[in-house]
Amino acid sequence: MNNQIVRMLPSFEAAEQARKGLLAEGFDGNGIDIKVTTDEAGPAESNFYVGDSPAVKGGTDYEDVFKPAERGDLCMMVVTVANASQLERAAAILDHNGAFDADPAHNPPGRA
Repeated sequence: MNNQIVRMLPSFEAAEQARKGLLAEGFDGNGIDIKVTTDEAGPAESNFYVGDSPAVKGGTDYEDVFKPAERGDLCMMVVTVANASQLERAAAILDHNGAFDADPAHNPPGRA
């Protein structure tokens, strides 16, 4: 039975450190997949001129309505492991390197 953990890391450097940590702990390198969300053109951004409703954001200037959120260079890491105890170890290593779970289903609003 295979289990996977998916986490976002704030930079390629953090993802590489997490990968090194996983390998040092004996995780199979073939089970570690890193996807970078940026390329030579920079972070993926929309080409459309749209914005949030001023009523939602509370203002009408660029900063409130149209400016994209600052998010930096994110990397997605998927680690495939053989059992639940490895899953917990992988999660601890990823957390130590600044990883976070971006799935809103895992962290719904109002949940601590």
